[in-house]
Amino acid sequence: MLRPMSRLRDHALLAALLLGLLADLLLRAEGRPGLNAFLMAIAGATTLWLLGRIRAQPVSAESRWLVLGAVGFAALLMLRDAEALAVFDLLAIIVLLGLAAGRGALQWARQAEVQPLFAAAARVAALIALGPLGWSFGSAKSVPGGTPGARGTWRSRSGTLVRGVAMALPALLVLVALLSAADPVFAGLLQRLVSFGLEPLLEHLGFAALMAWFASGYLRAALVPDPAIDSLRLPRPALSPAEPAIALSLLALLFLAFLAVQARYLFGGADVVALTDGLGYAEYARRGFFELVAAIAFVVPLLLLADWAAADGDSRARRMLRAVSLLLVALLAGVMVSAVFRMHLYQQAYGLTEARVYVCTILLWLAGVLAWLAATVLRGRRREFAFGAIVGGLACLAGLHVLNPEALVARVNLSRAAAGLEYDGAYLRTLGADAVPALLAARANLPPGERSRIEAALRARWSGERPGGWRTWNLADARARALVARSLEGDGR
Repeated sequence: MLRPMSRLRDHALLAALLLGLLADLLLRAEGRPGLNAFLMAIAGATTLWLLGRIRAQPVSAESRWLVLGAVGFAALLMLRDAEALAVFDLLAIIVLLGLAAGRGALQWARQAEVQPLFAAAARVAALIALGPLGWSFGSAKSVPGGTPGARGTWRSRSGTLVRGVAMALPALLVLVALLSAADPVFAGLLQRLVSFGLEPLLEHLGFAALMAWFASGYLRAALVPDPAIDSLRLPRPALSPAEPAIALSLLALLFLAFLAVQARYLFGGADVVALTDGLGYAEYARRGFFELVAAIAFVVPLLLLADWAAADGDSRARRMLRAVSLLLVALLAGVMVSAVFRMHLYQQAYGLTEARVYVCTILLWLAGVLAWLAATVLRGRRREFAFGAIVGGLACLAGLHVLNPEALVARVNLSRAAAGLEYDGAYLRTLGADAVPALLAARANLPPGERSRIEAALRARWSGERPGGWRTWNLADARARALVARSLEGDGR
């Protein structure tokens, strides 16, 4: 009978190999992820569930929900076609899977502070990079006694073979490249082998091996906790709370001065902006908005750092630190109002773009983060902050899918065009499949020249089959191609 850890390791390595082959089948396709990512997520979640039944410790309900959330965001890749949304979805999947594996599928994330989150992320990333080698380190090599039988010996040797081949692959690839560069005869031999049709096979094997390597590392992180690593902590400085309170007070004075300057614009509106010498919409709104969002995002970690570095207790200095932090949160709320005002002016003058929608969403998330920070960290409940902030970001991302940014941008700018206001027709033609229904619905209200250009762009981009075939299918793309075929192809004949 195999020892428990050996059995888990061998099953995990075999599963990683199968996941690598499946990834080669599904993911090596032209175009953004779609159905293939969802199928891959289902396969990965099923693998984790099956392997979780083998290991000694039960998988926590928290980890199961986190993996289910990752599958949900993989499903959203089949809903919208926007490239930026796809990037955010993939980032959400990485975050959720990282949280699920952070401490070996144990309960931990809901009460984790910021520092343990970064430590867990570093652990998962290191084990993914190590691939099958990770099964030889830490808790994975600490196995209880047992006597393997003949079947166990065969499995053990098979696992040894798989791990040995996996370990050799990266070195083989590097050495083949170096030796080919060193000897033209050897390079010619390899070239002749490739010319016989080995190149596609090697590409498939290389991609599958790389994905299997990463999968084995992730399974190691998710299935085997490392208590020795999890217990590591950076020592807290335990500064006198008065020191970070003074530092935050200086920041508060800076923001107070900034808001005093902004007050005339906030209460005077667009007329004050227009009358200010050398100040225009583009300079005031476009340039200022993104800098303000960056400033807010910069200060939030400083508030967390100040609270972490200060000594705990209910001293007068600690209460002063919390009061100054709360004042700074209030001032940041004022800065947010200024940022929203700038974006309102810019949108009125020049219309809407995807980037502005996404940055406004980030600003909304930061507002929620500040409110949550005031409700948790500044009330002595630091452990509740990090997970709540992450959940808030995921909720904003889910809301973006409901909002449908590309369709919103198309509707706003098309309404400007119908009203005779300034709009960017070239930008409208670059929007993705999510905007196609709005473009088709409003084309009759456009000037003839712009209407012809939009129709030509839609025919060029959304006629025929989607690149990548069924693997990259998503609903928005399928709907756009069906609408273009029904609405425009008949007109083009």
